[in-house]
Amino acid sequence: MIVVYGGGTNVTWAVKIPESETRMVISVDMSRMNAIKWVDKENQMACIGAGILGQDLERDLKQYGVCSGHEPDSAEFSTLGGWISTRASGMKKNTYGNIEDIVVNVTIVTPAGTYTKNNLWPRVSNGPDLAHLIMGSEGNIGIICDAVIKVKPIPEVKIFDSILFPDFEIGIKFMSAVAKTSKYPTSIRLLDNTQFKFGQTLKPASNSMLHDFIEKVKKFFVINVKGFDENKMAACTLLFEGDRETNEALHKKIINMAAEYGGMAAGAENGMKGYLLTFLIAYTRDFASEHYVAAESFETSCPWSNVSQMCKGVR
Repeated sequence: MIVVYGGGTNVTWAVKIPESETRMVISVDMSRMNAIKWVDKENQMACIGAGILGQDLERDLKQYGVCSGHEPDSAEFSTLGGWISTRASGMKKNTYGNIEDIVVNVTIVTPAGTYTKNNLWPRVSNGPDLAHLIMGSEGNIGIICDAVIKVKPIPEVKIFDSILFPDFEIGIKFMSAVAKTSKYPTSIRLLDNTQFKFGQTLKPASNSMLHDFIEKVKKFFVINVKGFDENKMAACTLLFEGDRETNEALHKKIINMAAEYGGMAAGAENGMKGYLLTFLIAYTRDFASEHYVAAESFETSCPWSNVSQMCKGVR
């Protein structure tokens, strides 16, 4: 029995060996299969070893003036092969796509032999694309050795912003309205009141009296002038990435849409910190475990008509 080990970030016990297993077990560490084999900027593709970590992938691709844009919450420590085998999604999927939209070809070694395409077709129309059988297979078919993925030029701009809503339900209605438009922000995430408050507690301490005064004025305006209840309000973080003209126009459109739902722009700093909060979850989880608090993050999906009910059920 062979168990493939990438970054070790899987939260579903995918690398845990059942106690009832009687066969010899071999763990295959993919960490050294982490090279960028080639980059084709003209055709916007790159061939990369499956063991490369997400943070290393973007760092190395940057030297060629391109990026993959795939950024799951675990991007620091998860691997390209792990993304493929778990059919991963990323925070920037609105612009760059999910992993199944990014992967062009996969080389996988199985007990029966090696599978790879004999040409880098952008799309298959005469039957199923066998690469899609590998995506989400969790290592049960074979060992993913490398992959050819789509790459994009380094974005011209990155625009962060954030929006405050009176409550989470209004935020859901806004998110649903955005989903019905033709263009989306690169990343748009809605935080409920508990998560919003948690994010506020992680802000670094300030040594500036002026900064503290400005923060108090902002809080006074939101609560006493706008009438938001600090125990109900929700926040939405935004990221727009790509060419300047398109994304500046889209940014303006989304902020105007939010205003129609009672939302108030809360600034780029809060947007950036809210976005980075997703990477901090693993660190805060480990810190909390030392104080006997157990937590983990999972992802799910459902139709828009069920979002509110599902969130209430989970809480």
